[in-house]
Amino acid sequence: MPTTREHWWPRRAPLVAALVAAVVALPGLRFPFLSDDWAQIETVATGLAYTTPYGDFRPLYMATLWLEYTLFGLTPFLFHLTNILLIAATGALVVILVRRYTGDARLAGLAGVLYALHPYHVENTAWISARSDTLYAVFYLGAAVAHDRWLTRARGLPIITMLLFQAALLSKETALTLPALLTLVGLLRYPRGLTLRTWMRSYLILWTQLGLHFCLRFWALGGAGRTLTHDSVWTWAKNGLAYAAAALVPAPLEVLTASAALWGTVATAIVSLMILLIFLGARRISPLVVGASLAFVVLVGPSVVGLQERYLLLPSAASALILASLIRSLPGRLKAIFLTVLIVFWLLMLQIHWSNWHQAAEASDRLVEDLSELSRRPGTEEIVVANMPFQIRGGSVAGDFRAALFLRGERPVEVRAACYISYPAKDSDVLDGPPERSIHRTQTSAEVRIRVPHEPYSRFIGPTPLPGELNLQTPVAQLRFDEGGRVRIQIDGVPVGQKIVAVWSGGRLQPLFFTANSYFGSIAPNTGQ
Repeated sequence: MPTTREHWWPRRAPLVAALVAAVVALPGLRFPFLSDDWAQIETVATGLAYTTPYGDFRPLYMATLWLEYTLFGLTPFLFHLTNILLIAATGALVVILVRRYTGDARLAGLAGVLYALHPYHVENTAWISARSDTLYAVFYLGAAVAHDRWLTRARGLPIITMLLFQAALLSKETALTLPALLTLVGLLRYPRGLTLRTWMRSYLILWTQLGLHFCLRFWALGGAGRTLTHDSVWTWAKNGLAYAAAALVPAPLEVLTASAALWGTVATAIVSLMILLIFLGARRISPLVVGASLAFVVLVGPSVVGLQERYLLLPSAASALILASLIRSLPGRLKAIFLTVLIVFWLLMLQIHWSNWHQAAEASDRLVEDLSELSRRPGTEEIVVANMPFQIRGGSVAGDFRAALFLRGERPVEVRAACYISYPAKDSDVLDGPPERSIHRTQTSAEVRIRVPHEPYSRFIGPTPLPGELNLQTPVAQLRFDEGGRVRIQIDGVPVGQKIVAVWSGGRLQPLFFTANSYFGSIAPNTGQ
């Protein structure tokens, strides 16, 4: 008997979502190591490590980096391939989990494909260091699937769920939301309640496991470790609203935050229009919309302490179910119209996100290449970059470049930044005028004058002075802040040893001088004051 479409889709939907996720992530295969990647890999170059170089307790995540470095060395292609396989696995698991929760294979397939297409997943595949999100998401979703299967019999303890939950926690601490999510799902799916014994074995034990894990984390780190609780509750609320808007209108984060009210209004208007059309078509809104909205709140909760595109990876599974449910409830041809417009818009956003990260990748390659060349100069002990790129077009660039030099086999000289700048393009220049006017040098010091417009993709990152102060002295340089985004960077030489000072200009590092040595570089010397 021939296979009908109805029979084909339930079996193939997870594979389709996985393939879609993998295909849209393929551009990441050509990317180099970026930013934090260097420090992470240097940490595992000498053996297994249970903490990241930034104080996070993520032993399973670090173990994947150690295994790849041991087997493949410095081959970014293979590191990125792992990221793509992980994001594909999350797409398949979203379909499987939604199908188990709803019993609707077609709805689950649509939600999985929308999840796979979300443009904010670009950061999870373009940047190797973002793997902790995809890794924990695979174990997290697997634990949820295993828990639902266990509930069908409710015998013994949910061992597989507990093991997968522990693996998720050892990949990234954001997995802490799993007990809350499963409790929410239990309340929604079993409104008449489960037996007390089942509640204790299936939910209370997971809450207990979570508490024990954080005791382990506290012991392993010798304290609370790195926390991100310095912002106000109001900031967290704004971040949560930004994630909600980005779930539907995933503009690059720099653009979205610059016009948060506009993008929030657009997202609200689209959802309101869909709801209105559903009511006008005498349709009902699926109760899944409410349940998935509550799940989104639970999943996004720990992420509101920061605003990063990669943090939306798991919450976007819930938002994809919301969108799929609303689209399915639309009358007649409006389903196809809304779905087509949504996919076309998201594909456009995907192209923009990949283009932005491609610029960051090119700039990172140039920067590391230039630093490598400078490190080879005889006697070099330190390289100071006056205006170090922090981000290029929103893509992360700054990192531990001493580690980069070490891993590339160069002399691991210290690389320090006088300040960090977010640049709007790979070849952007923030010098305040031509080099002969914006750079002043002597044999032992240099002053670099920059002007940084504060706009999307462009801003001064730091360090910054205290409110009301104009001068800031750091171990690297003295900074003076003037009106109009102008900053004067004064860098002095050291009497002992060799220090190269360089400026990022035109998308390359331009060396200014050796202390206690002659000038060199492509920028002509200017000793005027």
